[in-house]
Amino acid sequence: MANIDRFIRYAKIDTQSDDTTGTTPSTEKQKNLSRLLVEELKELGLSDAHMNEYGIVYAHLKGVGQEKVGLNAHVDTALEVSGANVSPRIIKNYDGKDIPLNDKYVLSMNQFPYLKMHIGHDLVVTDGNTLLGADDKAGIAIIMSVLEYLKEHPEIEHKNISVAFTVDEEMGEGPKHFDLKEMDADYAFTIDGAFIQGVDYENFNAQGVKVNFQGVAVHPGEGQNALINAILLMNEFLNEMPAKETPFYSNLDEGYWHVTGIEGSSASCSLEMILREFDKEKLNQRDEQIKNAVDKLNKKYPKAHVTYKIKDQYENMRPYVDKYPKPVEVAKAALIKNGIEPISIKIRGGTDGATFSKMGLVTPNLGTGSFNHHSRFEYLDIQDFEKMIDIVLDIVKI
Repeated sequence: MANIDRFIRYAKIDTQSDDTTGTTPSTEKQKNLSRLLVEELKELGLSDAHMNEYGIVYAHLKGVGQEKVGLNAHVDTALEVSGANVSPRIIKNYDGKDIPLNDKYVLSMNQFPYLKMHIGHDLVVTDGNTLLGADDKAGIAIIMSVLEYLKEHPEIEHKNISVAFTVDEEMGEGPKHFDLKEMDADYAFTIDGAFIQGVDYENFNAQGVKVNFQGVAVHPGEGQNALINAILLMNEFLNEMPAKETPFYSNLDEGYWHVTGIEGSSASCSLEMILREFDKEKLNQRDEQIKNAVDKLNKKYPKAHVTYKIKDQYENMRPYVDKYPKPVEVAKAALIKNGIEPISIKIRGGTDGATFSKMGLVTPNLGTGSFNHHSRFEYLDIQDFEKMIDIVLDIVKI
């Protein structure tokens, strides 16, 4: 099977997660791909491949020696854009011009300058109605292609390989039911990034915040000095946040606060937001900003009531990699062997590997050759995708 055909076949399976269900996996349809992967893993010689009750797939391939390397990708696709009825299309020998996706949407270098890197390469694009799902079905296809190559070439000596395909990564819950003993690896890699030259091991520290505003409900015609509008309380709260520290203004190693949802009425309402910082102390400072804003409102409006709750979501994996740098060294050596100069950039987000690293399995992130994730403008560079298969092969070879 051609490697890119494998990816396209996976991309057509709807596996979008849903953060409203409260179940794991959040959508049963994620298991459709997980079941297929179990069947294919067994065909490739990983006889212990299985899916557990949560939709997570585990499998192992015996190798030479004691070293055990883990490979991970996630089956779910992002919540922002539909993953149903994905219709991938291959653009041969991209010439740098605009690519019409449909009558409404165009993939343009003017809007997405990274396209310049892919001139002369073949691209897989969407039809503009859905995302592509290369995040992270390209990662899955890379892992499965590596395993297929090893089956076809039994003369190649390789390390013991542990595979895990997780669910609900796009909701930050990929590691929720992840079992380190079941994975059984010394170190691992998530194959879930963009640039194939990337060996990334520094990501945001992340928190979620919910703020509740309880106003004072009075008929507005009788509201003088009595009615306290919860929505206006929320507005005052937001005005206490640093206006220039939102995602619109932040870049590189700069963190941000970001409102993700608002609901309620003038009597009571709530907002949800996320906080992101690479430096833990800076994240603590953002927590203090939340506390001070809430305290200020409660003091100003003693008859109202404002409360908040902060929940840790994931940590920066950098401290764990600093203590055990071997997987980064292994990945960089594989890139150099393939004629690629490694780079390490700060991930302005999180990966399952961040939590795996905290759990004790150091797991840096590698690229797939796909870009514009979570959008209808997502695309995959086929040549980069194929090169990534070679790189992962060199990671697992003896």
